[in-house]
Amino acid sequence: MHISQIILDRRPWGRACGLLVSCVVMIIGIIRSTGPAEIVLRAFTAAIISAICVRGFVRLLQTMAEPGAENRSE
Repeated sequence: MHISQIILDRRPWGRACGLLVSCVVMIIGIIRSTGPAEIVLRAFTAAIISAICVRGFVRLLQTMAEPGAENRSE
């Protein structure tokens, strides 16, 4: 499988990474005994920022992928 086929697969990489970062931030907040409102605010902010960054990176890779690479046979 070529990199362009993987990138153009339309998988929700941004959402997946956002959820993963959110879970990590929540666990760290619980370990540090932070207040619930602050944990939720930090997790939400981290999830949104990481999802936007990953989605932007995937779109950058999509623009860099060769347009005719998906039509080639292996």
